[in-house]
Amino acid sequence: MGFNSETASEGGKTSKRGKSLSIDLRSDLKTLITHILKDIDYDALSNTQKLKLLDIALKHTLPKLSIEKQITEHIEQPLFLDIDEED
Repeated sequence: MGFNSETASEGGKTSKRGKSLSIDLRSDLKTLITHILKDIDYDALSNTQKLKLLDIALKHTLPKLSIEKQITEHIEQPLFLDIDEED
């Protein structure tokens, strides 16, 4: 089966890419995560476990490097152009 407009249309209908979680599910997950984090006895964790927990938390909270790179490579452009008018 070749790739054409019909097969592309069918593939797009079945694709799961770009589907996000519902707001209710996100809220429930956030509540669950908060509850679990409150129950952890951080003093009982070894240094290795604390570092692993920090590593996982930072991976999910900090922006990806590619996003940061795009932001830092932004070149400022003038907002208004100067146009010299001659009489």
